[in-house]
Amino acid sequence: MILLFVKTSSTLTNTIVYSVGVVPLAILLGDLTSAMSQYIGEKRGGLLAATIGNFPELMMGMWSISFGMVPMVKSALVGSIISNMLLVLGIAIFCGGIKHKEQRFNRIIARTNFNMLLLAMSAMLVMASIDSYSKLPQKVMFAISIKVSAVLMGVYMLGLIFSLYTHSNLFVISEREEEIKNNKDKRKKSIIIIEIAIGSILLFLMSEKLIFSINELVAEYGLSQQFIGIILIPILGNMGENVSSIMCAAKNKINMSLEIAIGSSIQISLFVTPLLIILSYFMGVQMNFVFSNFQIIMSAIAIAMSFFVFQDGKTYWLEGAILLAIYTMITMGYYYLA
Repeated sequence: MILLFVKTSSTLTNTIVYSVGVVPLAILLGDLTSAMSQYIGEKRGGLLAATIGNFPELMMGMWSISFGMVPMVKSALVGSIISNMLLVLGIAIFCGGIKHKEQRFNRIIARTNFNMLLLAMSAMLVMASIDSYSKLPQKVMFAISIKVSAVLMGVYMLGLIFSLYTHSNLFVISEREEEIKNNKDKRKKSIIIIEIAIGSILLFLMSEKLIFSINELVAEYGLSQQFIGIILIPILGNMGENVSSIMCAAKNKINMSLEIAIGSSIQISLFVTPLLIILSYFMGVQMNFVFSNFQIIMSAIAIAMSFFVFQDGKTYWLEGAILLAIYTMITMGYYYLA
């Protein structure tokens, strides 16, 4: 909280200070949502962790759009998907596999989640194809992007209804019903909710200062918005859910680990990205749904490799190492490209 009032004459120092401030807040929110999952179960707990974990991306995305840093926003959104599907899942599977050798999970959950991710990829491909093979004005592309965003957000809501209500029986997390504590301590739950609200407000304020400093840093040092977006923002923003996902895998709660990481990617692609596009309209900035070919290809690789790893319903540490290797190669490629 003290870091909110810190400001030096050095743009680089300010960026480092505010980055340091974002990390513990993100981790704190991750811990709080993990604690809440003891009361609401792994499925809902994973959804809550992914939702709260995506607050930083949403907040930093809003501030970035307000400063006109649209390329960084798009790169950060793609970077979040790649980071969740490769880096976070890679570390989680590797750590969990080292400790437990083999971990099994609910394949129905994984299949449904990947269907949602493929829907997001389809939207990216359709928009890129329209942009490549037509000469539509940017205003028209922006209008189409808003309509596509509305469709994606609608499907995301339908997915929640499907998994939490109409077909919740398909998503029951195995035999471990003791994971849901039938604890009647409403006071403790209320305290956690209040702490989550306070942490979210502090994170909102810290995000504004961080993005403002990054904006000045980019202008002063001529840094690439895209590289900062695909590497720095996802790591800072996803820190809380990253830690939660890895810790869950280490405790052999692989279903919740997958729900956090993959669920976060679904939220980014089907909710956060469309929401930012719609909000950009009201902020007077045109951010469309058109991504570069490289961003689309890297996202497709991340989703495809994760799908092949999870299609058999079990994971081993070597599969985690493979995902980490792919993330490393993508990062190196983006460094030289951007």
